[in-house]
Amino acid sequence: MPGKLLASSRIIGMLFVISAVMGIIILAIDQVLRSGAPEHYDALVLFVIIDFLVGALAFLMPQRLMKVAAIWAALRIILQLGDVALGPMFQFTYSQFADYLFNPASTLPGIEGNPPGIPPVPIDLILLCDILVLIIVVRARMKK
Repeated sequence: MPGKLLASSRIIGMLFVISAVMGIIILAIDQVLRSGAPEHYDALVLFVIIDFLVGALAFLMPQRLMKVAAIWAALRIILQLGDVALGPMFQFTYSQFADYLFNPASTLPGIEGNPPGIPPVPIDLILLCDILVLIIVVRARMKK
């Protein structure tokens, strides 16, 4: 069993590192985030740091990782999906803002200044990583 825990924790660690890299891509490329929502930009900086820390924890202390990983992944999912509620603050309807955040093929005029797929592709990959973390944690707990 310890070998499976180690393998699961390494996968989780890599998923958090991928999330951090996706966050860095958003920070580097998303002009709308930087100029239109600087407090969200700063929050994403914090998220990237936490992703790297949890990713490192996965390699350094795998036995303590599962609960922390599950909490952080679930919180990230809630926060990402909850961002849709902020649409009107940015002159979007809820559905337009969801499209802007999560649809890589979005053609909304409000994303001018960003290359195609920014921010949806990295955000979608971060959400996918968080969902996979939760699946791995649940499967690991069920095998106990």
